[in-house]
Amino acid sequence: MRGKVVLITGANGGVGFVTSRELAKLGSSVLMVCRNPERGARAVAQVANVATGKAPEILLADMSSQAGVRALADDVRRRTTAIDVLINNAGAIFAHRELTAEGVEKTFATNHLGAFLLTNLLLDLVWARPGARIINVVSEVYGSKLDFDNLQAEKSFNFLGAYFRSKLENIIFTFDLARRLEGAKVSVNCLSPGPTRTGFGDNMTGAAGLFPRLTKLLFQSPEKTAGALVHLASSPDFAGVTGKLFLRGKVIKTKPVTRDLEVAARLWRISAELVGLPVDLLVRPTRTPSEPLTRSAA
Repeated sequence: MRGKVVLITGANGGVGFVTSRELAKLGSSVLMVCRNPERGARAVAQVANVATGKAPEILLADMSSQAGVRALADDVRRRTTAIDVLINNAGAIFAHRELTAEGVEKTFATNHLGAFLLTNLLLDLVWARPGARIINVVSEVYGSKLDFDNLQAEKSFNFLGAYFRSKLENIIFTFDLARRLEGAKVSVNCLSPGPTRTGFGDNMTGAAGLFPRLTKLLFQSPEKTAGALVHLASSPDFAGVTGKLFLRGKVIKTKPVTRDLEVAARLWRISAELVGLPVDLLVRPTRTPSEPLTRSAA
């Protein structure tokens, strides 16, 4: 991993932080995307203390904000011309239904649309590096179906339902992107680190806030669970492996909905419309990094 560029969102704590630290130890140039400037600065300083290659860099972004994600993509381009590993790790859960500045339900915006938009905006940088990897961090617990009339909790909101739905969307997006990049020298996989004791859910208050705090007492530390993500990001064992869901380093079978082509196409179309990308987007770049980016119908 020496000299390889790794971009990871949600990098200031939990699995994201430990993964950043361990990849920096291996010599990677780690771009750490953080939402909170103070926490991010502390995390980057700790990673810098153990880095054996280029010092890590902090990039600030709120992944629930489309404007923030677009600014992040511009920031990334100012820092690098290629990405070896893109890890979409940022995620959140909210006790009540909230809307972003763009009018999108916040769980859906943060956990799905943020990764969808960032990946598409930076895909040419990933494409520029043969053997590059895209990894979406998910949960082994997720929904069994996708209600397109309730993607943003329009009919009803339940914080766990919204979260599990977003994790299903992550898996569908992973498999769909892997299909769209079939034959390319880019792999796309998702991974669940398993139940992990982090700061996830600490933003919630009231009765809903008790759930993550109590359940996390039974979870493992990120020091133990991040190893599988580090391995998937760095090991030659996974070269060419794509379109899979890993749990603790092993491929697991997914629910039928995750490979439903009609569901995937509809989710892609809706997501593209919501973030202002062409609906007929062909995600595979048809250029070299120095040429203008062009897209054509899939």
